[in-house]
This record gives sequence, C-alpha cells and structure tokens, in this order.
Amino acid sequence: MTDGLQPVKEVSPPTLRIVREGAETRELVVNMNRCAACGLCERACPVDAITVEKPSTVARKGADPIDVDEETCALCGICALVCPYDAITLLIDGEPATEHGLPKLPKDVAIDEERCVYCGLCADTCPQDAITVEREVPTPGDLVMGEIDIDEEKCIYCKACEEACPADAITVKRPTPSAADPEPEFTIEVDEDRCVYCGVCMRTCPEDAIKVGCKICYGTTRGELPEKGEVKGEIHVDRARCVYCSWCEQVCPVDAIEVTKPYQGRIEIDDEECVGCGLCVEICPCNALEFEKGGTAGKTRIVVNPDACAYCGACARACPVDAITVEREDVTVMPDLPTKAWERALDRVLGPTEKE
Repeated sequence: MTDGLQPVKEVSPPTLRIVREGAETRELVVNMNRCAACGLCERACPVDAITVEKPSTVARKGADPIDVDEETCALCGICALVCPYDAITLLIDGEPATEHGLPKLPKDVAIDEERCVYCGLCADTCPQDAITVEREVPTPGDLVMGEIDIDEEKCIYCKACEEACPADAITVKRPTPSAADPEPEFTIEVDEDRCVYCGVCMRTCPEDAIKVGCKICYGTTRGELPEKGEVKGEIHVDRARCVYCSWCEQVCPVDAIEVTKPYQGRIEIDDEECVGCGLCVEICPCNALEFEKGGTAGKTRIVVNPDACAYCGACARACPVDAITVEREDVTVMPDLPTKAWERALDRVLGPTEKE
C-alpha cells in the first residue's frame, strides 16, 4: 500500500512498478524484458525521473535497462507515449491510460485473412516469435479422383507396395504365425484419403495384384473435376511480443499484412568507422542489423535493412565508435496531444539519437 500521495516503487524483475494512490490510482508498469535501452523515455521525461542504462551494459553484463525515481516521477504517462516497444504502460484505476483519454502513438499489425494463405513465412521471420500460424490443408482425397483395387487372391502380402508408396497410404498387416495360430489372417488396407492414385504400387507389385485408375493424371481428365481444395487456418499476433518491425509485411507473398510503425526515420552506418564488434546486431530487437555474409575477421561489414528498423536508436547508443546514425524524422500518425508539455516531449525524441 502507498502512503497518501507518496508514490511507492516495487521492483520484481522483469517488472518495475510505481504506484500512487489518491483520488485516482496511477500505476506505471515497466516490462524490462521489452526495453531495448534506447533512451527515448529518458529523453522525453519532463521531470528527468528516468535513467536508462547503456545498451552495452544491458547486453553484456545483464544490467537492468531502466530505473525510475519514484520521488521525482509525475506519473504523467509521457514515457509510455514515446516507447516504440510498449515496454512502459500507465494504468489509471487499473485501466490503460488510453481508456481515460491519454494519447498513444498508433502501432498496429493488420492482417487481411481473406488474402492470407497461412504459409507461415511471417512466423518464421518474426524476430520476437510474436506470430503463430495454424493451417489445415486439404487431404489428397479431397483433390484427386481415382480407383484402386487389390486382388487378395493374388496378393502375397510382401509389403513391397507399402514400402514403395510415396503417400504412405498402404498398410499391410502380417501377424507372425505361431503354434496356436499357424495361419494368421493377413490384410492389406489403402487409405483413400491419402492415396494419390499414382500407380507406384501397381508397378511395384511382383504378382500384378494391384490395379489403379486415376481420373486426373498427366494432364488428362476423365469425369468431373473435384472442387479446388480450400486452405483454412488461423493467424495470431501476440501484441505483448510484437515490436512492429514490419518483417512480416516485407516477406508476406500475398501482401496480406500491413504494419503501422510509431516513427519514420533513417539509419546509416559509416563503414569507415565501424569496427565490426557486433554489439548493434546483438541488441537490436528487430533483427534489422546483421553481419555481411562472407566477411572476414576484423573486416566484416554490418548491413542494415532500414525497412525493418524501428528507429529507436538503441544501436546508435550502443556503438562504441559512433559509426551509426539514427534519426527519427516524424511520427507515422500524430495523436491528439493534451497539452504543450506533451508536444515538447515528443519534439525531444525526434531528431538524431544522442550518442553515449
């Protein structure tokens, strides 16, 4: 419990909380696992209550990335506004401050499920494993038409067809004879939901016991075509993990994803200054930076995908030789700001990232 209007800080890694009770209860919640130590909140804070650790210390020594002075903090929520990764949240009476009219920079991942084919490439590429895709594809039985017949008078249950079948559609059961059952019943079964009527079993059978007729084979069709199979699925984006890097949008083969980033900007790497230490690659939550493939020790360049960059500037803060320049040129969608203090705070985070 807090004492009147005096804020109280609680630190239980990975969470830092500052709570102030009064006519309304305000709670600032910091998820240190999501914090990239970019320093935007420190730069925006109007009362200098926030201290952000150097990214190198966070990455290499495991230091907590952020601290908030509870005696100075005004619990205004400006830090939550500017954070590109939603690492900071302000709650008012237990609800997000946005429910009480405070602004937030729009960030979104919109998926057009009418276009999505649930291929999973977005999930494979996501640097934070924030996307889950479940897919159900038609069975061969839904898509092909044919007939298969096995003459069990001829079949010797040798299992050659079972081993050769590329669709694993044939099962031969051949119990071991015993004194109690010297002639057990052998069976052969075809799963017609799996069978593609390719004829491999027929051509493999040493006793010519199998006949296969395919109605849709080798570009010829006899009879009515089956309906085109429908690919069904679900795709889910975990907003608690998403960093709005737009990798998913970039790799989607059917343009079914649209990402709204909080900031627009630019990032540049001075190859003449870069020493290839890789600290920027290590701390970037967006996987926007990578060692150039084929480089040699001491001469490996760092390459950047600017379209995947969130322009947070953590890499620029981390670079030991000031080889990286990150500049936030504007916000993607300007929210309605309640006072000039919020306007000034947002102005402070625009422009080049300050180097350490």
